[in-house]
Amino acid sequence: MKPHRLRPDAVSAVLLAFLLLALGPEARAAQSTVLQLGSPSLSAQPGQSVTLAMRFNAVPLAEDYSVFVHFIDQNGVHRSELNADHLPPVGTSKWSGSVAYNRTVALPASLPVGTYTIRVGLYQNHSPWARVPLTMGSGVTVDDQFRYAVGTLTVGQQPSTTQVLRLGNPSLSAQPGQSVTLAMRFNAVPMAADYYVFVHFVDQNGVQHSSFNADHLPSVATSVWSGAIAYNVNKTLPSNLAAGTYTIRVGLYPMSSPNDRVLLSPGSGVTADGERRYIVGTLTVSGSSQPSGGPLGQDPNAYQLTFSDEFDNGFATSKWNDHIWYKSSDPVINYKVSNGSLKIWPAAGFVDRTIDTDGKFSQTYGYFEMQAKLPIGRGVWPAFWLYAHPGDDRPEIDIMEAYPGGGPDSGWGDGNLHPTNFGLTLHKANADYSYHEKPYSTTLRNFSPYQNGIDLSAGFHTYAVKWEPSGITFYFDGQQLGPKYWDTAGYYSRPMYVLLDLWFGSASGSPDASTPTGEGNSYEINYVRVWQFK
Repeated sequence: MKPHRLRPDAVSAVLLAFLLLALGPEARAAQSTVLQLGSPSLSAQPGQSVTLAMRFNAVPLAEDYSVFVHFIDQNGVHRSELNADHLPPVGTSKWSGSVAYNRTVALPASLPVGTYTIRVGLYQNHSPWARVPLTMGSGVTVDDQFRYAVGTLTVGQQPSTTQVLRLGNPSLSAQPGQSVTLAMRFNAVPMAADYYVFVHFVDQNGVQHSSFNADHLPSVATSVWSGAIAYNVNKTLPSNLAAGTYTIRVGLYPMSSPNDRVLLSPGSGVTADGERRYIVGTLTVSGSSQPSGGPLGQDPNAYQLTFSDEFDNGFATSKWNDHIWYKSSDPVINYKVSNGSLKIWPAAGFVDRTIDTDGKFSQTYGYFEMQAKLPIGRGVWPAFWLYAHPGDDRPEIDIMEAYPGGGPDSGWGDGNLHPTNFGLTLHKANADYSYHEKPYSTTLRNFSPYQNGIDLSAGFHTYAVKWEPSGITFYFDGQQLGPKYWDTAGYYSRPMYVLLDLWFGSASGSPDASTPTGEGNSYEINYVRVWQFK
């Protein structure tokens, strides 16, 4: 009997496993997580290209490793002509949190038809057989060679009908008034016309809420779309939406005849409901973001509303200024109110913009709340704060400041410069305070509980402060952050006004050509509300 011989890669895997055991649990715990591809079910013809939406939940690793991508056929053979090995855009010694990027692969014209398993992993550049053990995200499996299955590629077997795939995030949850992001997915073939996509939310009784839909034109026109189609749609939930679980049903229709829905094919995990609507996920709505008109998560009976702007009727000059008091209004217009929100965006030249209630509304004590979605990119610095500038003392309460341009090394953003964290600050300043030079004392500086991969640019969140004579407490999405700060009594006791601004610089670095400009990268505010205590 011949002795069993391991392949070099299998030997390496075994040696790595023994090494991890020898190093102990601390070393084994410091592992990044492999996630499924953003579009885990791909299809194409030989000679075409596919885009792999790579996803990791990362921790800094010992060195900069390469990422390998193997395509394994039905017989378990690695097709070496389909090599997509690469260095990730953020070195693995520095990556942290949510790491997401695209990798495009050209398929050889001679590639056999069939279904291929896509397996990825990390290896040492100086020793490609020395692969790195990782942990597995939902739906990911691993073989004995530290290769992690993250999706499939079907070659040469395009469906004759467009397939509806499950949402990239099929189990959503939110509160009324908040927003959700629908990660739309199709396995597409060109169709007879350019159709609209409808999105229906159907409650437990089978009732579609007609006032709550997300119909839209897809990112690629249906007359020319082909292969894997993936894009995101943001939807704000009505503030009066009833709690419960809704099925999310999608499909296509011609604009000239919305009731003539198009027959599609359901992908894996998708079911059709008999009305040419395809169930691609669920939305669970809990509680109410505005119970009986009170702040999120608070007893409404304890408050009386004193100021609000829902941004439904244009920019209210009776409520807001468009510049801070020591500057004049910049002629470059990089803000507007539209579709129920205030939008402030990076414009050419990166003009600082401040929207505030100075001289129009101020209040001593109370609950101050904003619901907003943050911008991305190098240099952006959105903020929501309270301030008082007359007199010797100039108290300041920073409810939210974000600096995503620092990237993962700074703790404020991810590798794509999306905000994953925000800061809270209490400033005490006197008459000698200079806006740019003099230091200030703080009772709280950059309290940062959200370095856990939450992308604050992907949807709307609520930022708030409860300011009482006895102290100050901060809130995020209705949940208290940290303790009440008691040592503020006697200092924060004068009327303060509200500021919303998008400035540039500070811990976010300097904006550059990579910073997305225009309305599509807005600091977007759904509402600002202020209550006083009864």
